[in-house]
Amino acid sequence: MNCPDDEILTEIAIDNYNFRVTWSAASRDCCILWIQDADTMDQFEALGRFSRFDKRSILEFVVRYVTSQSLREEISKRRFARYIESLPPTFFQQVQYMGYHEKAAAFKNLYNLDSVIDEAADLGWKRRCMAKKFHPDKGGDKRAMALINEGYELLNAKKDNCSSKDGKNKRS
Repeated sequence: MNCPDDEILTEIAIDNYNFRVTWSAASRDCCILWIQDADTMDQFEALGRFSRFDKRSILEFVVRYVTSQSLREEISKRRFARYIESLPPTFFQQVQYMGYHEKAAAFKNLYNLDSVIDEAADLGWKRRCMAKKFHPDKGGDKRAMALINEGYELLNAKKDNCSSKDGKNKRS
């Protein structure tokens, strides 16, 4: 999602985080809080919505967000769950016929990862989240669940390879 060119009400920069508050394009009676992590994001993404523009409450939320790892993780998990809910059913049909490298890229996209798979990537939680929607016992598709598991195993192996390479480099 990209930060629209709506009227910017305020901007805040703390460390590597840039925040912007704009009026909602859909509803002029609320404002949207946008975030850009300068280290990992190319563009702004919607972080939340406020029913009214109150600088103090927005600033308090921003400070809490920047200082609380658990709040950032909780918001990240909620965003991932919404992302999974919005996945089209055809996604897995397309991935099924891809080659190895294309599948690896699709799995990184599916698991919502950057180009680097780091230790902090909670692949297990993300797989469980997807299983809630796509597991055959929950009304999902066997092929979709098989691809989710295949992606988990591929990405987990890459994560383990990256961490063992880092460990070798640290010892030398």
